[in-house]
Amino acid sequence: MLKFWNKVLLAPFLAICIAIAGQSCQEPDPFPTTPQIQFNNLQYVELTENGNPDSLILYFDFQDGDGNLGIEGDENYPPYQDYNFYFDANNQLITYNQAEVDLPMTVYDPEEDAVIEINEDIRPSYDCINYEILYVNYEDRTYLLPGTDPDEIDSDLYEQDTIFLEKNPFRNNIEVQYYRKRGNNNYEEIDWRYLTSEYGCGISFDGRFPILDFESAGESASLEGTIKYAMVSTGFRTVLRKDTFSIKFRIMDRSRNRSEYAETGDVTLDQLIR
Repeated sequence: MLKFWNKVLLAPFLAICIAIAGQSCQEPDPFPTTPQIQFNNLQYVELTENGNPDSLILYFDFQDGDGNLGIEGDENYPPYQDYNFYFDANNQLITYNQAEVDLPMTVYDPEEDAVIEINEDIRPSYDCINYEILYVNYEDRTYLLPGTDPDEIDSDLYEQDTIFLEKNPFRNNIEVQYYRKRGNNNYEEIDWRYLTSEYGCGISFDGRFPILDFESAGESASLEGTIKYAMVSTGFRTVLRKDTFSIKFRIMDRSRNRSEYAETGDVTLDQLIR
């Protein structure tokens, strides 16, 4: 199967800090190898001058039996690649604008670790969930990530196209979901991607935290501690106002084991101001 690799990395949108409270190398491992997490604290830092973004800072405690937590920002190769591309029967990338697709389509399914065939054209109408505008070099099978400085792009090598793809579910190791309370035990999810764009081009608070312990990363050493994860936006007060909301979150280790979801419980921004 034809593979494409990215050449230019972007700085992550989310500011991330790590604090390791303690670790253990006892035998046998005292913790399960699937990460365990528990909500610790949530703070709101509100900046009112010059349009600076506010921060919601999530603290949570973790335990992991083999300590294999964290993905570095430059790890954009399998299984942490940004995208899984759709190809046609001629092993060519499928784009939004092409009139017809030679079937079957193929796409890599990371959950099954297999290439699957699709015998119909499943391209939806345009949105930022199923398409990405990339600069692609079809000859050497590389692409440049959105936001690349145009002055750094060689137009003789790269052409801009709208590519049909799936966002790789393993490219981030923390998943964050916001819920607004709508009455007794009724909640609606806030999809930040659609708040400022009808095409789902807004922000997502999913992201990465880096490798926590390089010295023990290859030694299957048990690890526990506290992670401080800062989510930055100018829209918290506009979207959440004085509403009651909660946050659910989970993490993934390098073996792609996902923790159970943890929750903050019901809060308001005014309760969280630091």
